[in-house]
Amino acid sequence: MGDLFEDIVGQELAVSILTRALAQGASHAYLFAGPAGVGKSEAALAFAAGLACPEGGCASCGTCRRVLEGLHPDVEMVVPEGSNILIDQIREINSHVAYRPFEARAKVYILFEAETMNQQAANAFLRTLEEPPPHVHFLLVTSAPDQMLATVMSRCQHVPFNRTPTPLIAEHLEKRRGLTKEDARLYSRVGQGSLAYARELATSPEARERRLHLIESASRLPEAGLLATERMLDDTLAAVERKADEQVAGLGAKRDQALDWAGDARTRAWINKMHEQRVRRERRRAVGLGLEEVTGTFAGWYRDMAAASIGAEGAVLNQDYLPQLRLEIVPGRMLAYLQAVLAVRKAQERLRYNVDTRCAVGDMFRAIKEALI
Repeated sequence: MGDLFEDIVGQELAVSILTRALAQGASHAYLFAGPAGVGKSEAALAFAAGLACPEGGCASCGTCRRVLEGLHPDVEMVVPEGSNILIDQIREINSHVAYRPFEARAKVYILFEAETMNQQAANAFLRTLEEPPPHVHFLLVTSAPDQMLATVMSRCQHVPFNRTPTPLIAEHLEKRRGLTKEDARLYSRVGQGSLAYARELATSPEARERRLHLIESASRLPEAGLLATERMLDDTLAAVERKADEQVAGLGAKRDQALDWAGDARTRAWINKMHEQRVRRERRRAVGLGLEEVTGTFAGWYRDMAAASIGAEGAVLNQDYLPQLRLEIVPGRMLAYLQAVLAVRKAQERLRYNVDTRCAVGDMFRAIKEALI
């Protein structure tokens, strides 16, 4: 059996649960729960490939490859329509679960952002979840399990994910991405437990440029006037949207490639439908990770200022900005810097509940300014 989970770093318990399930027999429903950027979605797709694969997860056959690319008819991915997974989406699942798989060993439904099921959708889904057909598996992926219906959670086997330990991220970047020890250590610290962000910093000049601009914004924000603050807000949110657009720009080529082997109009229609769902899923994920990048960078900067203000330079995350921190800190203001960190944490919590993004980030900017007056 190939290693479907080779890119899942620092999640030994989750990988152990999933590997054992593929070897010994899988349950009907799993809940992939943990912070953003630690590999939940990737693990869910890999597990779905193992469930569908005739060899139980060889990682190399056509079935595995198509599942991992999001183009297998027996693995359906459900993403929110707008802000929520709606009851009509669940009704469609409920009406199709009885059908046998087209070609795979099992039929798999992956529900991304499962916490966005509204009350009606969750109750409708619960009925199917209680007595699913034996050939069906449900994989629910969430970064906010506390927002889910308890009765839905209780019918799933939990697959826990945690912040990836910094040393493991550094080791991964050094061995798998070819970074120097110094760069690997820096990006692993800046990633603050998010393997996805650390990888992006390691491989993308654009990500490193965004980090530079965000740190500059965090540094300038306390002294910025009203107009400059609004412009900073506009630029920050525009960068998040731009990154999301870039993330999905290349998916059209994969759709066109899949259409080349489509044999009939029905298959072509299905491929187009899967493509639209994947674009929505990838864009939502990119926006979410972009906002994590914004808030994480701001929180990390003011945390570093608090640490540097009491001489704890070894605890600074942005070690490459130590000279700038030394110039900007004001001794005795540690509590003010920590208040700025708390303002960011409050914004992160609000964003988990799908509040208006501009309001949440704008309020965060204003609260930071008030803390650091």
